[in-house]
Amino acid sequence: MIRLPTLGSVMVLAAVMAVGCTRSAPAPASAPPTPAGTATPQIASPADLDGVGPTGPAGADPEAVAAAVGFVARWARPQLDASRWLAALHPRAVPEYAALLATVDPANVPATKVTGRGQVVAATPTHASVDVPTDTEVLRVICVRDGRRWLVATLGVREEATVR
Repeated sequence: MIRLPTLGSVMVLAAVMAVGCTRSAPAPASAPPTPAGTATPQIASPADLDGVGPTGPAGADPEAVAAAVGFVARWARPQLDASRWLAALHPRAVPEYAALLATVDPANVPATKVTGRGQVVAATPTHASVDVPTDTEVLRVICVRDGRRWLVATLGVREEATVR
């Protein structure tokens, strides 16, 4: 089983999460006073005060799932030479992760195909965690939105869901 360098993955994930955590929501506009006996409209739900909190799978962007599954399908090709393998992954990854992938020998990739649909674990408008099953293990893929499209920030084995 291959283990991608975890320090680099952790650093990339920490940087991605830090960027996502520093984003602030605009302050709500002050509402005019309401006459007695009328309800004041709610601006945000108590569970999601900033409006960018995690959504369930139903609220996830299907393009994030497609990006994760497409990336894993290209990653799970150990028969390719390193330059062709990396060329297929590079444009679909954040630059830091693409640089990390350049250190991987595709011959060490244990999976050879995606075996099911991607499943969103958690999502916001700019981040998504997607589990993608392969013929050897379930991979957790962290995707980020760069404003135009979804890119992969990291990929790792979801240990508790490894195929046996």
